[in-house]
Amino acid sequence: MPHVVELAPSGRAKCRACAGRIAAQAWRFGERLPNPYDDQGGEMTHWFHPWCAAYRRPQAFAESADAVAVLGEEAGAMLEEARLGVAHHRLARVNTAERAATGRATCRSCRELIPKDAWRISLLYYEEGRFAPSGFVHASCAAAYFETPAFVRRLRHFTPGLSDEDLSHFPTGTP
Repeated sequence: MPHVVELAPSGRAKCRACAGRIAAQAWRFGERLPNPYDDQGGEMTHWFHPWCAAYRRPQAFAESADAVAVLGEEAGAMLEEARLGVAHHRLARVNTAERAATGRATCRSCRELIPKDAWRISLLYYEEGRFAPSGFVHASCAAAYFETPAFVRRLRHFTPGLSDEDLSHFPTGTP
């Protein structure tokens, strides 16, 4: 089941990672998986924007280096990010940066409460073909939790409104 990179024939598909539409004639990455609902052992394809796939499905993206080569100049940078995600498996869990709405959430790294209005990173797990929310980490615990300070690009990608001032609250978030 080789994964596929192709131009989207229409604008109907949505990215599994960010839930945004994949525009017609834009590149998309398709992760081919066995279809659990097909008794004959058929396949299904989960579609992603190429950068979203590199960040959230790094193993599948890195396995398709030959197919990804058609993406042009950015292919190398995407493969680099995917390989980083394979080396540090928790990086694929990065979702968004936000301020804590309440003071009830517990950090998955240090196990302490995250105070209201403190910066935190929300996490996602990929289970059974879906991304499921899985908690938060303090901004100050992020580098230790992800085992690398290289999580900032992912935060910028999945939190487009994040300013340089907001990133200054993350220890490694210098722009």
